[in-house]
Amino acid sequence: MNFSDDLLTAIGAWQNGWRENQSLRIQLANNLLAVTGALPERFRTVEDPCYRKRFLHKGELSDLILNDERNEGMVSWTTKREFAERFKGLTKPGAVSGAIFRHNPLTIEVVVNIAALWACPEFVAAAESYRQRDGASAKALFNFADSQGEVVLETPLRASEIVALTGASSPFDDLCDQAGIEEADRDHLFRDLVAQGGCPGEYRYISEEAAQRAIAATIRKMYVRISELKKVSSTTAEAPASG
Repeated sequence: MNFSDDLLTAIGAWQNGWRENQSLRIQLANNLLAVTGALPERFRTVEDPCYRKRFLHKGELSDLILNDERNEGMVSWTTKREFAERFKGLTKPGAVSGAIFRHNPLTIEVVVNIAALWACPEFVAAAESYRQRDGASAKALFNFADSQGEVVLETPLRASEIVALTGASSPFDDLCDQAGIEEADRDHLFRDLVAQGGCPGEYRYISEEAAQRAIAATIRKMYVRISELKKVSSTTAEAPASG
């Protein structure tokens, strides 16, 4: 199997990152797509569940919670949950909360399994040759290698796949504000998520099954509450004017 310098450059550049520059991110993604499509299937599949750490911001929660789908394009996931838990710490300025997602990828969602490439002796040999020839992305390529268990996927984030939450405030507050839910009525919407005790600002681990059940229950309750608010609004609008 021949692993080209273009492939090695694209992988290393992707792993080197884009530092919040979305135009660069798109360019790096397109470059990676262009050189990975011809790889054998074993490098474009993954059998293990994948995890992604994502900080959640206001304005993103409607799609994620109510629609259970937020598209992000091509992004990196990891087969190592412990790496996802440590990634970029517990909080981020401006973020409402942090979440860890767990997803079992379909083959069509896998762009490249970088961990599988590093398990291939021919790839390692090609990468070493690339480094000896001072390849443009050699430093980043070997800096990360297989340490992250990285798999690049193109799949949406889903609230039903959240397995852990962190943050100083509930990630549902913004959505509750949009739905007109009073502060006093909010506890029951997320209490299942902190059923193991402690305050919402603590980093909590609950089983994957329990997290998915809690998210699903929260979604149902929110739809019920929103439906009730719509009925009240409709009744008020239809009421005849007095006098």
